[in-house]
Amino acid sequence: MRLLLDTNVLTWIHQKPNRIGKATKSKLSTAHTIYFSPLSVFEWSQKDDDLQVNTKKLVEATRSLDFLELPLTVEAVMEANRFGSLRQSDPLDLLLMAQAASERMEFLTSDMRILSLGFDFVSDSTL
Repeated sequence: MRLLLDTNVLTWIHQKPNRIGKATKSKLSTAHTIYFSPLSVFEWSQKDDDLQVNTKKLVEATRSLDFLELPLTVEAVMEANRFGSLRQSDPLDLLLMAQAASERMEFLTSDMRILSLGFDFVSDSTL
């Protein structure tokens, strides 16, 4: 199993692991490969002042867990058209979902707006 983590899940792993559900913890411990997106790093860097988060330390901590960076490809950007209902909302969420979809991997998130879309490759990280 290959997993792509939404920014909220990746942040929780480092700062609030108790928010991650038991089923998700099991997936994380048995996954073949766990990926993070440079889009999440961008999100961290945009919130660095507000959340008093040190982006560089979060990236180092993520890499120390042997999580792999999933590059944003043209194929993923083109796949984003599949999620038209998110166009009027957060473009980073749209691209994160498109990355997971284009690479045929499971996307873990706690974002209820994304979960409510009912895509079979999206899983609730609070479970």
